[in-house]
Amino acid sequence: MEPVARDAIGLDLVEREVHARTVPSDAHSPSNRALLDGARQLGWRAGAVKINTRGCVRAGTCGLGCRHGARQGAAEVYVPRALRAGARLYTDVRVERVEVVERGGGTHAAPRKRVHATVLDRETGHPVGRLTVEAPVVILAAGAVGTPAILLRSGLGGPAVGRFLRLHPTSAVVGEYDREMYGAAGIPLSAMCDEFVRGERGYGFWIECPPLYPALTSSVVPGFGARHRTAMERFPRLAAMIVLIRDGADTTASSGDVRVDRRGRPIIRYRLGAADRRTLVAGIKATARLQLAAGAREAITLHARDCRVRSEAELGLIDRQRYGPNELALLSAHVNGSCRLGTSARTSACTPDGCVRGVSGVYVADGSLLPTALGVNPQETIMAVATVIARRIAEDHPVRY
Repeated sequence: MEPVARDAIGLDLVEREVHARTVPSDAHSPSNRALLDGARQLGWRAGAVKINTRGCVRAGTCGLGCRHGARQGAAEVYVPRALRAGARLYTDVRVERVEVVERGGGTHAAPRKRVHATVLDRETGHPVGRLTVEAPVVILAAGAVGTPAILLRSGLGGPAVGRFLRLHPTSAVVGEYDREMYGAAGIPLSAMCDEFVRGERGYGFWIECPPLYPALTSSVVPGFGARHRTAMERFPRLAAMIVLIRDGADTTASSGDVRVDRRGRPIIRYRLGAADRRTLVAGIKATARLQLAAGAREAITLHARDCRVRSEAELGLIDRQRYGPNELALLSAHVNGSCRLGTSARTSACTPDGCVRGVSGVYVADGSLLPTALGVNPQETIMAVATVIARRIAEDHPVRY
């Protein structure tokens, strides 16, 4: 790899490393094409996105894992690079806690750390041994659920650990068309509509397409018995669009948190705030409108009570639905914010350089650092933040191992 100038570290560097390229116009699946066509009909902002692939064959199995090795994610790009540089990788190991070990050697000597872990049987998941690693620098990247749980079990990070959890609450609107759509075909997410992310609409939302596999569809399409069977028989003519909410409109309040129980297992609590709930309703209505504009004969929400919209005149049906617990299917694939960086110990578990508060040499480098919810899928941002933190750690801790 060519040397990179310090000011070039960021999104551009990550996109080069993971081979991110804009999806060409002839590669959109039927559902993504419907999103683009519907947005054009409505005059909304929408366009192709970048995907991190090399040699993509458009098999459509991205949501299940790429058997062709085309995806250029962390497992394909960063882990092999670390191994080539001398890293040692332990599999089937669960980190329990980090212990700070005070040692002599002068007042300026940084204390070493011990990472205590449990070795698990690959088949059963049962504990079969213990592992302890001692190092001067520890970097936690267990995600926005795993990282705060480790810090809480370790007694590190202060009162903000686990708070300000962000989830990008997501729901779907399924469109039924008179033509075959087959949502499991092609690149699942190749376009997005960001008409409502910015501007006067506040924190807002955006619309994109998920992979629509039969098993996933059957788990989220509402109904039981004959009603559910009828819906699944229409599967080839269905196209799903999801609305993702940029949650946390009240930036000073914590909508959710991660805690641990007496056995150290993580407990997740989350509740939509009033402003985010209003945004969710607006997003579902916009997504239904987009489906209709693309040619869907009806747009079906994920409410427990059947809600089908067949024209713009019926969009008010969505306002009149219930939005309490178990009244609407909500999903999320983006879990961030529970160890966010900042300048206040009351609201941030890490300092602006990613160091866990109160202990030198323990860092966080994952999505839990993000101080607010993003208005976009977070993979690239997380990689860029981790890259910046890694460079700073290398500069601040020039230690020979």
